[in-house]
Amino acid sequence: MWGYGYNMMGWGWLIGAAIVLLLIVAVVVALLLIPGRMRQPAAVPLSAAATGPTPRQILDERYARGDLTTEEYLERGKHLGSA
Repeated sequence: MWGYGYNMMGWGWLIGAAIVLLLIVAVVVALLLIPGRMRQPAAVPLSAAATGPTPRQILDERYARGDLTTEEYLERGKHLGSA
């Protein structure tokens, strides 16, 4: 038994590592190919909350912060109302 079976010892770890790697790749590919596994989120209708504040809300915020005078606020509000 001197040396019997030890010739493959050097290649055995390489073959074992290759088998483990192939199993991991097979599992990942299988998970990616299952239909419905990676579903897209449902379409959400666009609303004011999703798209951001409306021009009227921005105008109101600027007036509340004191960035606009009352005259400027009313003038710009008229333009927004007619648009």
